[in-house]
Amino acid sequence: MNNTITIVLLSAFIGAFLFISFLAKKSDKGAGAGSSEDFVIGGRNTGTIVLLLSMGATYFSTWTLLGSFGAYFREGIWFIGFAVWTIFHGIFIWLFGARIWLAGKRYGFITPGQMVEHYYHGKRLRTTVALIGILALVPVMLIQVSGGALALDTMTNGAIPYVVGVTITSLMVGIIVLWAGFKGTAWTDSFMGLFFATILICTALYIAYLAGGFSMFENVMSYKPELMVNSGKPLKMIEIWLGLGFGAWVLPHMWQKFYSASSPAVLGKVAIMTPFWNSWMMAIIPLVIGTAAAIPGIVPGVNKETSDTILPLIFAEYAPILGAFVVAGILAAAISTINSQLLSSASIVAEDVVGSLRNKPMSSKSVTKVTRLVVGTLTLLVLVLALAPGGAGLIVPIASLGFGLGLQLVPSALGMLHFRFITESGAFYGLLSGAVVMALIAFFKPDVPLGPGLSAFIINILVTLIVSKLSKPVSQRSIVGYHDMFDEYMKNNTEDTQSSTTTK
Repeated sequence: MNNTITIVLLSAFIGAFLFISFLAKKSDKGAGAGSSEDFVIGGRNTGTIVLLLSMGATYFSTWTLLGSFGAYFREGIWFIGFAVWTIFHGIFIWLFGARIWLAGKRYGFITPGQMVEHYYHGKRLRTTVALIGILALVPVMLIQVSGGALALDTMTNGAIPYVVGVTITSLMVGIIVLWAGFKGTAWTDSFMGLFFATILICTALYIAYLAGGFSMFENVMSYKPELMVNSGKPLKMIEIWLGLGFGAWVLPHMWQKFYSASSPAVLGKVAIMTPFWNSWMMAIIPLVIGTAAAIPGIVPGVNKETSDTILPLIFAEYAPILGAFVVAGILAAAISTINSQLLSSASIVAEDVVGSLRNKPMSSKSVTKVTRLVVGTLTLLVLVLALAPGGAGLIVPIASLGFGLGLQLVPSALGMLHFRFITESGAFYGLLSGAVVMALIAFFKPDVPLGPGLSAFIINILVTLIVSKLSKPVSQRSIVGYHDMFDEYMKNNTEDTQSSTTTK
């Protein structure tokens, strides 16, 4: 393809990132400007559209633009069942997000760990939640950097090598987060979400045309009929559902997006719109593109090992100008996902790790300074991991490790939000056992019917329940300050809705 076009387009794209970040930074003129609350969660005033686009862009990662296409190419239409998670996710945003917002607003939390310690009265659980949350995000951040770099390398035939792509992506993310904080990430997420949603739609139409239009699936059937049959892998699909749907909402960067909403009503609207936005972009369109690649000649050189680069391979061969936009879309997906994860990880280190080790609480400005320092450190760490051998592995398996770890955080979170009987000891030992079991399964790869995340989650739940039954319950102050507060809010909200309906 014409590398000059690609480089010019990417330069313009990077300029747009920086300009949007500048506008976001310029908008910070309120009373809370410069505070940790403003830097980390945008001052708790994010509206419906920005939050919807920001959440969607966080999920529209290289997993969507690269990994999911490769999964359809390798495994066929059965993989579309993973889209069920988008429905779960919308439900969970309302069930859990509104409660997280209420607690965050009342007590001034900006990280998940602060809420954990305040409810359970346990520093050990707060630190463990913080560390596992960061470990869960590292592999997800890694695939954004490596995936974007692989796309650049493939589509430019090596003119922008993997090393350069990794460096560009890392620098861009670091600059956006360090410069403009949460608002910068949210605003650039919104822009990038709209951009690569457009790219996906146009790309799907173009590839469907190449593959035979309305006869595309018939053509796929004639070459690889096994791809058009449900191969029946229910346990593997359950792992994906739980990891993406049930585990993703509790990951630190999503938790902090709940804090950032201007009201629970905003989260309710986002919950309604999320399944439609995510299912089309993350399931239907990749299905078309991934299965079409199985037709000989559509994607020259594609095989199992290169299946995560289907998009770059197609457009490098057939449509170099459109391919430049696709590369920009992939880069947008990578940056829009990693920036909020990086900011979240850095704020957790600053507040939940460094802050918890101090005798006196850090000031808001000190938290912001430490967060900025950690952003730079984590950016360098992800850069090093992406350049290390194995850093550019298959995207879906690497991402699954992160979502599986996120799943282990669920029981301790549900104790704060719904289940009064879960104790600090139960949550701590359940989380610890789940993380250890998952690490052992992932490392030694024993022949077990369930995946590492789901197997560890079952152990986690059992330990949480048993230890909670045998240990000291949480304080009455926590019950009143959380569960009674949630119940009161839901009761008042329901009564207001019924009253409004009756009046009409």
